[in-house]
Amino acid sequence: MRWDAAAFCAATGGVVWHVAAVAALPMLHRHGLLTAADLVALFEVPEPEATRLLEQNRSRLVTLAHPRHGQVELRRQQMWDSKLGPALAGSGTSPAAWRRHINGHVFFWLDRARAQRLADADPKRPQVALRIDARRLLAQHGDAAWLTPINTGAVRHPGHRRSLADWHRLGAYADPKDRRPVELALQRSLPDLAQVLLVDPWPAG
Repeated sequence: MRWDAAAFCAATGGVVWHVAAVAALPMLHRHGLLTAADLVALFEVPEPEATRLLEQNRSRLVTLAHPRHGQVELRRQQMWDSKLGPALAGSGTSPAAWRRHINGHVFFWLDRARAQRLADADPKRPQVALRIDARRLLAQHGDAAWLTPINTGAVRHPGHRRSLADWHRLGAYADPKDRRPVELALQRSLPDLAQVLLVDPWPAG
């Protein structure tokens, strides 16, 4: 299956999921779903800190503050050099370039169970799994959509091989190991998030 938009929606029931912190909902309401790179730009993070946030592993939550936009958190990552370097060996991509690539996308899970596991992973930081209309999302942003058979943003051991060859354009999915896609990555921010939400999560007021 080539996984064009119609096949994708048939296989997923027309729903994908994005996990967000409950505290981030007001920010999402105002600005939509932004890539980490666009958040760093919006919050006017100066150099060299901006490059560090996008090219080095974020082993903890990072809070950005801005006099007009308030505060937002960048997620912690599991892409340490000690694991990501060997995982990328022979791919032609450096750890810094891989992390910048990841930070230039927004991500959606293709099934609720995976999204819920991520939402439940940190009980001290309440999170919600946003239910997204895949048909509307792909109709508006299918030209920027990529499918992957792996969790591209986490490398737990060096054996988790990573390569840009694992990224396939919508409609051109051809995994050599015949793995099904598990992740949808959008190579841009989603300012019109409210238009593709199936359930409105915004707090009253």
